[in-house]
Amino acid sequence: MRFKEVIDELEALLNLEGFCSRDKVAWWLFKHEERYIGLSKIKDTLEAEFPDRNLREHKSFIVELLFTELYEGVNKNFETTKPFSKEEVYLKDIIMKIKTSTNGLNRKDKNFKWDSSPR
Repeated sequence: MRFKEVIDELEALLNLEGFCSRDKVAWWLFKHEERYIGLSKIKDTLEAEFPDRNLREHKSFIVELLFTELYEGVNKNFETTKPFSKEEVYLKDIIMKIKTSTNGLNRKDKNFKWDSSPR
């Protein structure tokens, strides 16, 4: 699944105020857990092998980094809501942060599209 489709899928779960039920968030996290674990292992390995390098400088890996940030943000908000309650999880800020991220790129790359369509 492409990153844009992942974002669209998550946005479709939100209500007008940007909230989502805990059940839907749990489903989304579970659905994408395997991808997150795999990408996290790659990211951790690269950070260990190249500690002085900024992974965001590599355009080919930005989408994967954004996915891990999105997953971690959603998971953090999910964990801070009360289990077994009707409390909803607020996700709109997380999604907007990812969508508007300049990804740590140089200023000349400020127009980089977050969905990373081939140029």
